[in-house]
Amino acid sequence: MQSAILKKIIIIIMAVALISIILAGLMIHFALNRQFHTYLLGNEEARQEQVVRGLAELYENYGGWENLPPRFAPSRNNFFGTLRFVLDEQERVVLASRGLPMLPNPNSLTARPIYVAGAKVGTAYFGKTLFENLLTAQDRMFRTTINRSILGALLLTGILSFLVALLLARRISDPITEMNRTARAMTAGQLDSRVQDLPRDELGELGASLNRLAERLKETNELRKKMTADVAHDLRTPLATVRSHLEGMIDQVIPASPENLESLLDEVKRLTTLVADLQEIAQADVARYRFNLEPLALEPFLAGLVQQMTPLFQKKKLRLALRVVQPATVRCDRDALTKVMENLLSNAHKYTPSGGNVTVLLEREETQAVIAVQDEGIGIAAADLPYVFERFYRTDQSRNRESGGFGLGLTIVKELVEGLGGSVTAQSTPGAGSCFTVRLPLLPE
Repeated sequence: MQSAILKKIIIIIMAVALISIILAGLMIHFALNRQFHTYLLGNEEARQEQVVRGLAELYENYGGWENLPPRFAPSRNNFFGTLRFVLDEQERVVLASRGLPMLPNPNSLTARPIYVAGAKVGTAYFGKTLFENLLTAQDRMFRTTINRSILGALLLTGILSFLVALLLARRISDPITEMNRTARAMTAGQLDSRVQDLPRDELGELGASLNRLAERLKETNELRKKMTADVAHDLRTPLATVRSHLEGMIDQVIPASPENLESLLDEVKRLTTLVADLQEIAQADVARYRFNLEPLALEPFLAGLVQQMTPLFQKKKLRLALRVVQPATVRCDRDALTKVMENLLSNAHKYTPSGGNVTVLLEREETQAVIAVQDEGIGIAAADLPYVFERFYRTDQSRNRESGGFGLGLTIVKELVEGLGGSVTAQSTPGAGSCFTVRLPLLPE
C-alpha cells in the first residue's frame, strides 16, 4: 500500500510541477523572443534613420540627386543596408539597388521621407527583412545562450521538483501507512495498537482520533466482557436459588411452605426486574420517536414527586427537600422524566446513610433547565466516575442484595435523558456525596 500511495502522490506532485515548469518555460521563451524581436526591429529602424540622414547629406553635398556619382549605388555600399531605391519629388528613381530588373512594388517596402533644410527632396524605400535575417552572429549567439540557460533552468527545476515530491510524498504517505497498519491491527483484535510519531497537522489529528477510537474500543470491549459476566452472574444466582428450592421441594427435603414459596417469588421478581430493565434499555435509544412530548412546568412536577417519595426517605431517617432557584418549563415526556427522577432519587436513598440530606435543585442556565440531585452518601471513586452510566457497571463489585440493582438504573437515566434531547452528568467526592445533573432544553417562550 505504501508504494501505491507513494507513487500516486509523486505522480500528482510531478504532474503539477512539470505542467507549471512547461508553461513557465513557454511563457519565458515567447516573452523573450517578442522582446528580442522588438529590440531588433528598433535597431533596424535606427539603421534606416541613419541611412536617411546620410542620403540627405549626399543630396546637400552634391547639390541634387542628378549629381551623385555611380559609386553611391546601394548595392555597392554596406552603409545603405536594406535600401532598395530612392525616388525624387517627381517619382523618378534616383538611386536603386543593383540588379533590380524592374521597379519593386512600393507597398511591399518601408517608405521614409528625406528632408533637407525642412523641404522634402525624396523618399527612401527599404526592404522588409525577415526576423532571422536581422540577426547578427552575436545576436544569434546571445539568443542561443539564453535558450540554453532557460532549458538548463527547467531541467534543474524538474530534478528539484522530483526530489521535493519524493520527500513530500513520503511525509504524507508514511503516517497514512502507519494508520492503515494500526486499523488493520485493530480489526484483527489487537486493540493495544496505536499510531506512533504523529505529525503536527491534519494527518496527526486523524491519527490521534484513531488512537482515541482504539482506546474507546478497548474500554468498550472490556465493559462488554464485564457486562456478559455480570449478566451471567445476575441470572445464575436467582436461577440457582429457584432450582435448588424446587429440587428440594420435589425431593420433599424443603417443605412447600408459604415462606419458601415467597422466597421463590422474590427470585422470580428479581429476574423479571432484570429482564424489564434490559428491555427498557434496548428501547430507550429509539424511545424519542414514541415520547409523548408536552409542555411541563418543572416546579410543580418536582414538588409532587418529592412529596410522593418523602415517606420512603423518612422511613430511613433521611431529609428530602426541593430548592427552586428559578422556575422552568420544558417540552418532554412526563413518564420518561418521572422514571429518570425516580432512578436518581432511588440511588440517593440507597447510598445516603441515616440522618443525611438529599436535595433536588431546579434552576436555569441560558437555554437549558437544570435539575440536580445532591446527596450526602458514600460518593463515587474518581476511577469509577467515567463509567457510572455504562450498562451493568457498579462501583460495588460485591453485587450484594443490600446495595441492590443490576447496574442498569443510571444507564436507563442516560438513554432517556438523551432521548429527550438533554444530557446528564455526574460529580462526586468519596465520603462527601454525589451530584447528578440533568439538563433539558427550555420551552421557547
